[in-house]
Amino acid sequence: MNKKGLILSIFISLIVILSSGSVFAEDISNANSDDSASSPIANDAVYGEITTSSNYTVHTGSNSSTIQNIINSMHDGDVLNFEKGEYKDICIYIDKNITVNGNGAQLIGYQTPGINNTNIPDIVKNTTKTGGYGISNFATVYILKTSNVKLNGLTMVSLNSTTYSNAVLYAYQSKNLEIINNTIIGSSWGIYLQTCVNTTINQNTIKNQATTGILNFGSAKSIIKNNKITNAVNHGIDIRHGTGPNVTVFNNTVIGSKEGIYLMHSGGHTVYNNTLINCTISSITCYGSSNIYIYNNTMFKSRMGVLLGSGFSNITIGENNYKLANLPYPPTFVYYVGIADSAYQSPQSVSGTYSDSSTYSPEYANKIDIEAPKDIVIDYSGILKPTGTTYTVPVGTASEDIQKMIDSMKDGDTLSFEKNGIYENICIYIDKNIKILGNNATLIGYETKGVNNSNIPLKVWKKTNEGGYGCVYFSVLYLFNTDNAVVSDLNIVGKAPGYNPNTVGTTTDEYKTTSIYSESNKNITITNCDVKGSSWGIFLQYNKNAVIANNNIHDQYTTGLINFGSANSIIANNTVTNAVNHGIDIRHGTGPNVTVFNNTIIGSKEGIYLMHSSGHKVYNNTIIKCTLSSITAYGSGNEAIFNNTLSGSRIGIIVGGGYYNVTIGSNNYNLDRLPFPPSFPYYIVQADNKYQTPDKAQGTYYDSAKEPKAVIIVDDITMYYKNGTKLHIALKDNKGYNLADTPITVTINGVSYNKTTDKNGAVEMNIYLKPGVYTATVAYAGNKTIGANSVDAKITVLPTITGNNITKMYQNGTHFFAAFVNGQGKALANTKVTFNINGVFYTKQTNDNGIANLNIMLRPGHYILTAYNPVTCDEQGFSVDVKSLIEASDLTKYYLNASRFQATIYNKDGSLAVNKEVTYNINGVFYTKTTDENGVASLGISLRPGNYIITTIVDGLAMGNNVTVMPTLVTKDLDMKYLDGSDFTAQTLDGQGNPLANQNVSFNVNGVFYHKVTDKDGIASLKIRLMSGEYIITSYWNNFQTGNTIKIA
Repeated sequence: MNKKGLILSIFISLIVILSSGSVFAEDISNANSDDSASSPIANDAVYGEITTSSNYTVHTGSNSSTIQNIINSMHDGDVLNFEKGEYKDICIYIDKNITVNGNGAQLIGYQTPGINNTNIPDIVKNTTKTGGYGISNFATVYILKTSNVKLNGLTMVSLNSTTYSNAVLYAYQSKNLEIINNTIIGSSWGIYLQTCVNTTINQNTIKNQATTGILNFGSAKSIIKNNKITNAVNHGIDIRHGTGPNVTVFNNTVIGSKEGIYLMHSGGHTVYNNTLINCTISSITCYGSSNIYIYNNTMFKSRMGVLLGSGFSNITIGENNYKLANLPYPPTFVYYVGIADSAYQSPQSVSGTYSDSSTYSPEYANKIDIEAPKDIVIDYSGILKPTGTTYTVPVGTASEDIQKMIDSMKDGDTLSFEKNGIYENICIYIDKNIKILGNNATLIGYETKGVNNSNIPLKVWKKTNEGGYGCVYFSVLYLFNTDNAVVSDLNIVGKAPGYNPNTVGTTTDEYKTTSIYSESNKNITITNCDVKGSSWGIFLQYNKNAVIANNNIHDQYTTGLINFGSANSIIANNTVTNAVNHGIDIRHGTGPNVTVFNNTIIGSKEGIYLMHSSGHKVYNNTIIKCTLSSITAYGSGNEAIFNNTLSGSRIGIIVGGGYYNVTIGSNNYNLDRLPFPPSFPYYIVQADNKYQTPDKAQGTYYDSAKEPKAVIIVDDITMYYKNGTKLHIALKDNKGYNLADTPITVTINGVSYNKTTDKNGAVEMNIYLKPGVYTATVAYAGNKTIGANSVDAKITVLPTITGNNITKMYQNGTHFFAAFVNGQGKALANTKVTFNINGVFYTKQTNDNGIANLNIMLRPGHYILTAYNPVTCDEQGFSVDVKSLIEASDLTKYYLNASRFQATIYNKDGSLAVNKEVTYNINGVFYTKTTDENGVASLGISLRPGNYIITTIVDGLAMGNNVTVMPTLVTKDLDMKYLDGSDFTAQTLDGQGNPLANQNVSFNVNGVFYHKVTDKDGIASLKIRLMSGEYIITSYWNNFQTGNTIKIA
């Protein structure tokens, strides 16, 4: 017997002596310390309540089957110890309560699951019906339906990271797991917990996952602490699904994921004291999660702090340390909190017009009024045609010699580089209206400005008061103060080195570098250029009407193309690749009404960035794999975004920081998402001003669909005018408690009234509205704990005067009647009331039923009758239309034609008056006529040409009309000079005003008669040869004569 057996025998004897009964071990086996891993150190012995566990050792180099056999031979409570070393092609499972001490051992998984999954143990992959666990995920290590497993000190590696369902460590339906001090490398998922309970994941190093570092899927009450997760592409730590699951995440460090900590469709989590670094979309995301507390986290170098997505509720954000990604100048603002509300979580629902809710109302309107863009035609044949004198730059010409050549040129000249030529150490400027035709030449800039700016032309950097341009940017090519300048077909390489974005400041030379710098130019064209390197590729500042088209811009460490305060630019058909921050950046200036279309942008943080400017149209662009958003509108407005293809970014469009009237039309969204478990895209994220400081970011947040809204109680009311009825309003929280001393707004009839609730959460309002039906909108703006709400109530104000509009014939027996009541609707009997019509007041007394009447004897016309209630001070207006007994129209006729004046006559009951005598008065003469069977009386008009009033008189009513008699012989006075050749003319017309040819017209002037015949236009002409003086000429035709004056100077 060895030493271990001897000690065990003595121990058993003592127990036998001290006990009243005995426990015998029948299957005790002995193993010495030299047993191999395939002959494990074994076996617990149990006596009463005393348990001993066995230790098993896995020797370096053991294969997967050997390790699995050892695990299969173990019992609950045993300990598995790995020797330090490397173990290849490992795929093992643990389905019992054991402790695994890795001791620095490295387990390297298979590269593939094998043909027909032969590299996965059968029990793992077999269905539950056949005695397996039915697991479809491929992992290096599985923990399956067990409890109290401790995994410590292992390095676990998965060589397969391309298959989405792969994991390094996969735990399924297990309890009380401890995963401590391990290193997890590779795969799609590092640690994948599925429906586990009470797991502790502590002090692990997890890196290089294609999807997620730690996935806690439906696993309740996990504690995830003190882990370091690096380069997990999608999420560092992902907590999702399940009722609860009340996970605590603290003291972890996540570096380089899209979203550092991702909380989805679950609740009850606490996230604190974590450090999140360089997460490209957000440090922390809550998507459809609830009852979350986020505080004391450090968020470093992500552009967005906390992103809240679709269906979130009760997300409390406490004080956090925000060190978010921001460039110093021009500013690119950070987003402390961004919201992707469930109301806009489909390509269809995202369309509409948006404004920042902090400042503008309404914040959203379901309208898409986008004017179709006009065709933009650019005449490249004219633009690129050489003009003036052409200066050719030989290959290898030095920068200062090129500058001298430019300085010698005149407006309208052309500078031509040799085809495919290479020119190094170039820094030149243009300040005259010339064309540069590059012919595919390459201009390579200096790496530095040189000592005291020696590599930059003096005029570029000298101060303006010294005759220079005062430019602080270092560029290869500058353009200043030109009009219609052209730059084409050049390859421009900016060699200025990059900068450290963690330390760069506004005066850092590396930040202020650009390949093409254009300032204060008009109508400039930059086309067909390849622009590489620098902080900014093309930098437009304070230009007007620039055309930037067909350029290839790439590898900038800030922005590809910036349009700074440059109005009415056209940016079209450019390709921008790998510009770190923004592909195309439009900012500042009044307007500037920039058109951005048909561009392709690949691989920036934000593809197109519209900031603090307005009036832009962004359409037909293709934006691919931008890490934060495809398009951002920050503090910009009155712009339209439509017909773009947004592909591969997680966020389609961000609107932030004071945006207004941003209209989003139909776009093609193909946003970044994972198939399962889902990571949803965000079609639009709103980062409103009210969240745009660390202090403002603190509070509790709800999705609009789940926000606990205030309860507003207000009843419809029906009342008589000014009878003292009040509008009663009660404001409560979502739990029914009164909201005292709380401001609300009541809007009635277009007027808003600001009110504050009393100690009982109530407001009362007197109603002094005129009779009518009104909508009262009671609105509560909400706060950080309870959401906004608004409720409509119907207010019906009944009049205390009622009556009907009347239409009557002139002086018939129709009266106007009105009924009067008091504020309670009781009739005002035997009360004096007042009527006002046509400016005259009449006092009448009501009868026993409160009814008063007024006889209407007014002339035909439209009148407003106002009735006044002396008790309620109500006044009501009614229409009174008095119809005429005479219906006639003005008459215009030619002299002696057949036209007659006609009037239709009515009786006072409205019927046609047949065989009724009618009197006409025209030109002082009275005529009597009788109406026919249609009630019509007519009068022939034979008066000389002129304007007359005809009065029709019947039954005491007289109505006037105009009668105009037009002449059939048309003449006019003549002013002329002696013998200047002037003719006096007369034109003859028929009864319809048409010219009459071949008519004999006579003229009498100065006592002499002349006879003339009209021409085809009805005109007879008389040549005037009289001496100077004034004469009367009389024209005669068709028994008509008319006189005119001829004045001869």
